[in-house]
Amino acid sequence: MTPALSVVIVSYRSRGPLARCLESLAACRTALPLQVVVVDNASGDGTLEWLGEGWPWVEVVANRENLGFTRGVNQGFARARADRILMLNPDCEVSAVALTRLIAALDADPGLAAVAPALLDGDGLVARSCGRFPGLWTLLCDHLGLAQRFPGSPLFGRYKYGGRAIESLGRVAWASGAALLVPRAAWERLGGLDERIFMYMEEVDWCRRAAAAGYGVRFVPAARILHLGQQSARQAPGASYLHNLRSRVYYFRKHRGPVAALAAKGILCASLALKWCLTAARRATRPGAVVYRAGFEAVWSASWR
Repeated sequence: MTPALSVVIVSYRSRGPLARCLESLAACRTALPLQVVVVDNASGDGTLEWLGEGWPWVEVVANRENLGFTRGVNQGFARARADRILMLNPDCEVSAVALTRLIAALDADPGLAAVAPALLDGDGLVARSCGRFPGLWTLLCDHLGLAQRFPGSPLFGRYKYGGRAIESLGRVAWASGAALLVPRAAWERLGGLDERIFMYMEEVDWCRRAAAAGYGVRFVPAARILHLGQQSARQAPGASYLHNLRSRVYYFRKHRGPVAALAAKGILCASLALKWCLTAARRATRPGAVVYRAGFEAVWSASWR
């Protein structure tokens, strides 16, 4: 039987959150025929054995090395059998109600490339998990901390629709890949995630390609999914931070051109230099200063192609 929904999860040393994620999916299986594919990026922590013993209905792709989030997602989508495919982080917990609402929103509009739920944090608050396509101003506000300090400002929080109630949003430019429901037809037309991005910004890039092809993305606030946030990234926080910086430079080069990419490098390097100055002098924050220094080198050497 063809499943109503395929769920693709990329896992890296996240067995604890993954267990809760799979438990939530198991509770949905009585209401929705699901195919669940877990792509493990060489966790090396017993995840593969644990999946084989306790989750026989889960299909597993076992990578011998960490190939990155984008390649993992593409591998999982290649195994999907349903016409609707949910990209889902292992630190998410879902419900049948949320999945049903996402499916209904997707099926109601053939012009959509994706629909996204409201993501709740551990305190039950709705995160700003969607936004406009980034520009140099939003990059500056983000990396100088203005967006975090004034998230509700239409000026400083523009990237994530500052000044607008998150529940009022409908069509958006991009939405988080932590939980993103995609129709197979759009995925096959646009191609998968850009594998030159190891992780971060991959969903923004994909949504921008979708917009260029005439598709839209819809935020569905009535569909709510718990997202504990960046559990895999915390296993290697320094490396994750550097991937984030490189991905931003790559995004600007790809979609805005070399001059914008150079300006983005300048903004990121200025931000990193400031953060390094604020942390290097104090013993308690010196580990962060080391990361910022590495970030400066990563940004300046980031690929332009």
